[in-house]
Amino acid sequence: MTIGFVTDSGSDIDPDYAEKIGVKVVPLSITFSNEDSIVHKEDKSFDLNSYYEKYNTVNDFLAKTAQPTPHEFYLAYEELVKEGIDEIIVVTLSSGLSGTINSARLGYNMLKRKNKEVKVHLVDSLHASYAEVLLIEEGLKLQKKGLDGEKIAKKLRQHVKKFKIYILFPSLKYLRKGGRISVTKYILGTLLRKRPITVVNEEGKNEVASSATDTDEGIHKVLELTSEGFTRFPKQVVIIHGNNLEYAERMEKQLKEHFKKAKIITRCTGVTISAHTGPDVLALISEFK
Repeated sequence: MTIGFVTDSGSDIDPDYAEKIGVKVVPLSITFSNEDSIVHKEDKSFDLNSYYEKYNTVNDFLAKTAQPTPHEFYLAYEELVKEGIDEIIVVTLSSGLSGTINSARLGYNMLKRKNKEVKVHLVDSLHASYAEVLLIEEGLKLQKKGLDGEKIAKKLRQHVKKFKIYILFPSLKYLRKGGRISVTKYILGTLLRKRPITVVNEEGKNEVASSATDTDEGIHKVLELTSEGFTRFPKQVVIIHGNNLEYAERMEKQLKEHFKKAKIITRCTGVTISAHTGPDVLALISEFK
């Protein structure tokens, strides 16, 4: 059986890398508060630098995202079928954060009406951003070992448990704008000058884990929480930042001090994540053995 992989743009996968490893990326839709009825796609042509600049040049700028349509997933499946793929593994954003996996499932239903032979296996990452890419990379390794799509998908659903994601927010502003916290909590947090730290729980949802008074303290707390008090260390980590390399470098410095054996990857997050967190967000995705 020939196996193909599909993910969504919330994975923060580099488009060139996706093409290199043969992964189809289904883009989320984006609208901006300063534009009327213009819908952008988070695809290879999307100008990420221009998007981040809007936070500095447009008053009260806000971006909103929408999950891909079932038809968009169907088209990705069709492309793979034309390439001779027999089985498709789809790794999506957490069902606790997005309805993307539902669109992927409906897209499969559309495919089955035309082609009942091709099997599509859905994998809920229960996370976001580069955790999806790490799952795909694991899937590719399992494919090389000769496993079929069903077995790979089953193993990936178990592999999800090996990830931990902590997010350090520079501000409560965008969480409030996106309706993620109450106005009361926003006011209290602002008055206390606290920077919240959240964790993605077992249900794939964000919950508050801690808080910090400044970025460096927040980074240290993220590392401490990730390693359970510096007693359990990941084999690799991914630093996710909201177009702020300075913050990413500060996290990398602490990582090299405390997580000496971990492989470190750094990625700038796209709109899917930053639309809810705002710019300057800093997250750590850790993969354990």
